[in-house]
This record gives sequence, C-alpha cells and structure tokens, in this order.
Amino acid sequence: MLEIIVLTLIVIVAFIATSWYAHQRSQERAKAFERELEIDESREDDSFQQRFDALFEQELHEDDDSSAEKDKHRLSDTADREPDLFDEPPPTMDESGSATQVDETPEDKPDWEMVVAFTIMAPEGRAFTGRAVKAALEKHDLHFGDMQIFHKHVAGSRKQILFSVANILDPGTLLPDKFVSMTTPGLLIFTRLPGPVNGLALFDDLLDTARGINDQLGGILCDESRQPVSDEALEATRSKILNYQMSAQAESDQFSNDYFN
Repeated sequence: MLEIIVLTLIVIVAFIATSWYAHQRSQERAKAFERELEIDESREDDSFQQRFDALFEQELHEDDDSSAEKDKHRLSDTADREPDLFDEPPPTMDESGSATQVDETPEDKPDWEMVVAFTIMAPEGRAFTGRAVKAALEKHDLHFGDMQIFHKHVAGSRKQILFSVANILDPGTLLPDKFVSMTTPGLLIFTRLPGPVNGLALFDDLLDTARGINDQLGGILCDESRQPVSDEALEATRSKILNYQMSAQAESDQFSNDYFN
C-alpha cells in the first residue's frame, strides 16, 4: 500500500514539474515572438521608403521599356509614310546656319505622380494569421502576382493593376504556400497615381478595400507611418489628387489651344 502511495506522489510531482516546464517554455517563446515583432517594426520604420522603391522599381522599368518600344514603332511608322499635317515639323535653320528645333509635343507620361498608401495594423500584442490574411485578400478580389504580392486588377484585365497589398515585414512578400504558418503585425496597401482609372475613383476604391480588409481582420487602419487615419487626412489627400488632376487638365487644354492657334 505504501508503495502505491509513493508511486502516486512521484507521478503527481512529475506531472506538476512537466506542466511548469511547459508553461515556462511557452512564456519564453511568447516573449521571443514579441521581441521579434518589435525588431521587425523598428526595421520597418527605417526601410519603409526603401520597400516602396523596391516594389515600384520593376513596374517603373517595365513602363520605361514599354515607352521605348512605342517610340521605336512610332519612329518606324513615321519613316515609312508620307509627311502628314500633324507630324512634328523638321528642324529649321537660324541665321548662323545652326539647326533649331521647334517646340515638341509633350510626352505621354504625366507631369505629376504620387503614391497613396495605408497600413492595416494588428492590435498591440497581436498578429494576423496567414489564413485570415488569405481569406481577406480573396474576399476583396486580390490575386497573387508580380513581385510576389497581391494585386487588384482592372475588371477584365490582368495586366493593368489598380493597387497592391504587401506584407509590412521585409521583404514584403505574401507567398500563398506560406499562409498556413505565417503571422504578421500588419499589411501595406498602396497605389501609384495617376493610374489606369480616374484618380479620385481609384483612391476611393483603395480606401474601401483597405477598410474592408481591416474590418475583416479586426485591425487598425493607419497611414504609411502607422498612425490611425483621420477624416481630415483623407480629405486632404482627395483635395491633393483633385488639384493635380485639374492642373494637368488645364495644362493639356492650354497646349491644345496653343498648338492649333
């Protein structure tokens, strides 16, 4: 009988010791995870602009290559056909015999550009799971694509991107095969203006999607510096976009009037 009691006490003590050890390990892992998040967040503050440059670099190069190809075709077509009334006039000679070029038509590229971005942050001490992020992205019609992030495309076209969503942690990728084990303190949703649609319409679509993803994840909608977004800041951004568009339109109208007068 005494042996049974002693054996029972040994089992109880061993169980308590094992539970205590598991609890301590769990606490240590939780603290290590929090420290990792703090380190990642501090790195994010220092490299936010660098990530933007990296994310846009490929797109910018593609735009430059596309423009160069268009210019090549335009020059080839001009050489093969007869001069037209609306062709660019050839260089003229000044009194010294030097060639002078008359004003050329403006480039197709816009004379203004801006990046609009929001961050969707998890509440303090928490993180978004990969499965929750995947469900939110799919619900809002975002698809995995270039630069290993997710994109919202123009309806009926997978080549024209409206805006994109990336991981707020470097290097910003959101890989579908990593969603099961992934956790993140936040997401970055951004677009570059002017885009394939009206600037104000694109901004409102970006904002609506950011709010929808934020609500589904239970996060906090912030600006690019991780400060909660205010109505005043949103209206200021809208005004800025509107002013840019009106200025570009006015310059375009002025050039048209000068060209045909």
